[in-house]
Amino acid sequence: MISLLVGDDVYAINKKLSEFKRSLDPAWINFNYHRFNASALEDAIDCALTCALGSGKGKLVVVEECNFKQFTEEGLKILQLISQVPKGTHLVFVASGIDKRLKVAKFLLSQGKLFGLDLIPPWRTDLIAKSIGSQCREMGLWLDRNIIEYLAGAIGNDSARVEAELYKLASYNNGGKLSIEEVLALVPSTTQNSLQLASAIRQSNATKAVNLLQELLEKETFPLAICATLITQFRTWMWVKAALVGGVKQDAEIAKICQIANPKRVYFLKQEVSGVGLKSLIEAMSILLELEVALKGGRKGDLMLTGILAIARVFG
Repeated sequence: MISLLVGDDVYAINKKLSEFKRSLDPAWINFNYHRFNASALEDAIDCALTCALGSGKGKLVVVEECNFKQFTEEGLKILQLISQVPKGTHLVFVASGIDKRLKVAKFLLSQGKLFGLDLIPPWRTDLIAKSIGSQCREMGLWLDRNIIEYLAGAIGNDSARVEAELYKLASYNNGGKLSIEEVLALVPSTTQNSLQLASAIRQSNATKAVNLLQELLEKETFPLAICATLITQFRTWMWVKAALVGGVKQDAEIAKICQIANPKRVYFLKQEVSGVGLKSLIEAMSILLELEVALKGGRKGDLMLTGILAIARVFG
């Protein structure tokens, strides 16, 4: 079996990998579960071609950090061997994105199943609410529509926190009905504060930014979740500013170029970037992406403060 896990929802990808891992025999998991970086493709395929050990419940081989462009003609030649992977072996490729025009991508998509695991854009609260409603039904948790809409706005597109908060509510209500007042007390809003944090940084208001960050961290908001919201917001500002600098004037055209679902939102975004330079937004994005890499690499959340102050200085 061949699977491609593609998207930027790290939590959803890890959850899917855990699901695959549960199919293995726990007694033989150290022998039948293997992870490789994409740079070691040949080793990964060699591993996948060998049969599983033990009870015969299968083998899981994961190739991480793929962008598929790094697989040259030589890599494509190596990948031809996946047709010989034993029936009980599950070979998984993990990537943040995939260009379906690439030869390698076309080949892998013809051989395996694609799982699209992208985060819902944080401003698409309608889609987030729909997703939360679906998860509630799966869990047997019945919440009023106004509560689901509140959760969508309060949590945003943080899929890890959505799941954690829904389990919390399910445990609290014990089959009963929750009021909006109870949910407000149990699930504080953080997404709006994260967006307020982005605005404070853009306005170079370091004091307000530090206070908002402290408030978010005191609520035990994951630093990566805060960083993800900031990256999404600053990326949108950067794209809109680039479009304006490039001479694009129509809001509908800007929305299309910048992948903004609601064209009416462009009016407000234009106001927000009116006094901001494109160069500053690009520099801010660079700092945020470096911060994200550091946090994913295990650096502590206190690194957030340094990064946020550095970005605020960019706009000073």
